[in-house]
Amino acid sequence: MTSAQTHAAATEFADFFAAGWKLGARDAEAFFRHFGPRMHPNTALIQPLAPPARGPGALRELFGPLFKAIPDLVGVVEHWAETDDGVFIELTLRGHLGRRPVEWTVVDRIILEDGMIRERRSYFDPAPLLKAVASRPHASLPLLLGLLKRG
Repeated sequence: MTSAQTHAAATEFADFFAAGWKLGARDAEAFFRHFGPRMHPNTALIQPLAPPARGPGALRELFGPLFKAIPDLVGVVEHWAETDDGVFIELTLRGHLGRRPVEWTVVDRIILEDGMIRERRSYFDPAPLLKAVASRPHASLPLLLGLLKRG
């Protein structure tokens, strides 16, 4: 692949990623339909606070409980950069947990293989999310149960 082709593929993926997170939890089924076809059969989704999720059901397994707890969660791509094997994407996530706003920023390192997500490793400071969970335990129950079920 030439440098121009690599850049075009990274740009396409960043736009695709932004469109999926614009849907977010507001239309969770559309979110899963959007990202599902781009998930490699052996994908790995890795992030703080949760055990790695792998394989075809990884996306729903990881984000289903989060979307139940924060049903209006959406993400806005702030910046992105091309890498040799994929992209880095800075994303601000916003929603309401128990009717109170919650927001945190993540940086996802996404390894692409033939245009599909082979691995997504998310980096973020979990403090804003943990503070929201601790102050709204009842609203956080779907998220906490999802983590316990996977752990």
